[in-house]
Amino acid sequence: MNVITVSREYGAGGHEVARHLAEALGWELLDRELLHQAAAVEQVPDAELEPLDEKTRSLTDRFRLHPPHQRYMHGLTEAVRQAAIRGRVVLVGRGARQLLDDMPHAFHLRLVAPPDWRIQRMALREGWPMEEAKMRCLEMDRSRDRFMRYFFGAEALQPEQYDLVVNTDRMPLDDVAASVLALMQEETPSVPASAGGSRVLTLSPQLGAGDTGFGLTLGLRLSLRVFDRELLEYEAVRLGVSEAELEQVDEQPPGLWQRLRPGGLQQRYFEAVGQLMQELAERGKVLLVGRGGNRFLRDRAEAFHVRLVAAHPTRLRRVMEHRWLREEPARQLIAHSDEQRRRFHESYFGADWNNPLEYHLTVNSGRLGPAAVDLVAAAAARHWQRV
Repeated sequence: MNVITVSREYGAGGHEVARHLAEALGWELLDRELLHQAAAVEQVPDAELEPLDEKTRSLTDRFRLHPPHQRYMHGLTEAVRQAAIRGRVVLVGRGARQLLDDMPHAFHLRLVAPPDWRIQRMALREGWPMEEAKMRCLEMDRSRDRFMRYFFGAEALQPEQYDLVVNTDRMPLDDVAASVLALMQEETPSVPASAGGSRVLTLSPQLGAGDTGFGLTLGLRLSLRVFDRELLEYEAVRLGVSEAELEQVDEQPPGLWQRLRPGGLQQRYFEAVGQLMQELAERGKVLLVGRGGNRFLRDRAEAFHVRLVAAHPTRLRRVMEHRWLREEPARQLIAHSDEQRRRFHESYFGADWNNPLEYHLTVNSGRLGPAAVDLVAAAAARHWQRV
């Protein structure tokens, strides 16, 4: 890989991480410089494109024969592509990830964080009153969101569009940069001796996002015991039911009858899972797959939460291969699994399973392949050094 694009929410630390990466790699950094290069391509003054930077077209411009945004986007596209062809470059914002589409040898990073955290960070960093910081963050969020949706579509900000999405509220900027650098330089992370037994990792994979050995490979790399189907065995024993019975409610959202019937199997299953996960986390050195582990262990400092995603075509191919299914049944199975897990998280936790803010990392195993294990291992090892 010789190109990195950095997409960022305002205040999430995008420029800082990009600068760190560029300096450590000895690469060129293009942030606002992309605007100057776009102006050079179009042979217009910088000041002419400045008001258009990362903003959508106005209503008036949409009815003009040659709207100024047309020149802005053409110049920006050429500037981004020329920089990518040169290589050894870090490109910040301005839809660089979408403009490069599926260009090989590019790593796409996105940084996010909760609005309150970003507002407070910018107030402290810039010396702004909290109200001013809030106003600026909200204004920039709206502007960038409209820009991305207008020019690149509603899917442009989905986690599956990127190799890595990081919640910088949970993961320090230094750790973000170090983890990406370890991947670029093909370093193999080691588990810190100081971490002792206080190592817990939760993995929340989309169906088909990881191959069947992903969790086991990661567990071996980090010296963690993996609990996936094993969780069902423990739960069945505790509840005094068969595994077959428990599978009927495993990660299933409660229906209306279950909501009105406290003490039923579904409610007892949920309580047993939560208790079991807390007990396993107390022992340490565990990797817990699915079943809301990131929510049950949300407040444990030693727990590192990872979501595994992939583009739908990749997931479809993997499900077809691993489960010996034709395309349509595989497609239906993926849709059912996504809906079931979405509703499970909404019903029991009031949370959005797809939201990157629920995790430390959201990793695209479809784009990264085996390197996804290396990336998660590097980030987790650094996390445990801090706790």
